[in-house]
Amino acid sequence: MASLWVLCCYSFYSNAYEQQYYVGDTGPNSGTVTSVVLNSVLSDTSVEMVGDFEETTYTYVYTETVVEDVQTTQQVTTTTYETVEQTTGDIINNTNLTDGSVTCTTQGTGVYYDPNGCGSHVRIWDDGHISNDGGFQFQTDLDNYLTQDEINYGFDVTASNDVYTSSNTTNWSITLKVIDPTTGNDTQTSYSWLLNQGWNNNLSVTLEVPENNYSSNSILYSTFYGTDVNGINWTITPTNFYTSIDYFELAQVISTIEQIITNQIETSLTTTEYETDSVYIPPVMVDVYEPVIETVADFTIEVSTEFDSFEMNFEVTESDSGDMQIEISSMDESGDMEIEVIEVEMEETSPEPQQEQEAEEEQEESEESSDDTKKESTSKSTKEKVAEVIMAKVMETADTVAINNTKLAVMASLADTEGFNEYQTKALQDAELYISEIMYGNEQLVDPYAQPYSMAQDYIMEQMVNQQYGRN
Repeated sequence: MASLWVLCCYSFYSNAYEQQYYVGDTGPNSGTVTSVVLNSVLSDTSVEMVGDFEETTYTYVYTETVVEDVQTTQQVTTTTYETVEQTTGDIINNTNLTDGSVTCTTQGTGVYYDPNGCGSHVRIWDDGHISNDGGFQFQTDLDNYLTQDEINYGFDVTASNDVYTSSNTTNWSITLKVIDPTTGNDTQTSYSWLLNQGWNNNLSVTLEVPENNYSSNSILYSTFYGTDVNGINWTITPTNFYTSIDYFELAQVISTIEQIITNQIETSLTTTEYETDSVYIPPVMVDVYEPVIETVADFTIEVSTEFDSFEMNFEVTESDSGDMQIEISSMDESGDMEIEVIEVEMEETSPEPQQEQEAEEEQEESEESSDDTKKESTSKSTKEKVAEVIMAKVMETADTVAINNTKLAVMASLADTEGFNEYQTKALQDAELYISEIMYGNEQLVDPYAQPYSMAQDYIMEQMVNQQYGRN
């Protein structure tokens, strides 16, 4: 009969995730948190028994995405250019004409001949003499005075001179021209005047060259030219030849400032947390029937073989349910104790038809039989089964003498003790079995077949022994 106690208890514990950052906090990158998004995912579920508790563990993966504004300060270096207006001054001077940075050539047929050349006369006297027509042209490379950047940035060229004429029909012109011999691009201007007789003729013209792509080998031409159809010898006398370049000098200004840069950084923080449900499941309490074990026989038999002799101990136990068990202990070849336990299984045989009929006829008598009689019959059949098992075990290794001894021991150990005691109390009554008369006297009976039979038995025994030990 089993009894069950049922008592269930429920418990829960967890390591719930706590949000680490909130808007306005200082984030993981030392910035200011602007947004936080928290997501959780159930990644695994496991169930196991811990003692009397069934624990269900839920594994959650939490991802906290933090966005923050991180400000960094860095030094930024900038380069700017400032323009400063500069001028070359008069480039038609003694020095430039001498070193050749400015050259002078004459134009027309009315120019006064100077055996030392145009440059020499202008360099010394800074003037010229013209009859009917003629002029002077001054040439210079721009890179003698300007850098490539200054040329390309743009510049102004101003040319001027004073002219004396003895006629009122004199025309004077000043032409300025910048040309790039590589590309052929040019910028020029020209202006003419009708002069008044005398020295009060101060003339000037300016050429504006805007931002351009002239190369550094660009050339500047300044041309001064006059005509007078009514003129006589040396009617025109130009003086004070002047050409200057006004340009913007580019000054590089390098400045370094500290600049604050704000970067938006996103960080994902992943954490694994566990939540556990625990349910108490009490064990099932069952009343277990403990059988009563009784030792019905315990005896030792000395077993002899051809080469050795040893003892086998038999202990037969019986439970109150009728089950029997045989424990056999013996010494093996190495001297260790060997124990073997044999459960005795009783076979149930179904009665034959004739037996069934006899059983029906004797039903009334069977009902009148007592429970003790049934138990005694069952016990006897079980003991017979035990005896068979023991005999079979001994016969595996024992000789004839051991088998006979086993039979006696089993009979003595498993016999009906009460019946044997009753048998011992019985007294046998002597009877007259012999007569006092001597019928044969000293005569001896002779059996003519005794010797052949005895020899035959000896021969057969010898063959059996030789066959057992493998001898011929």
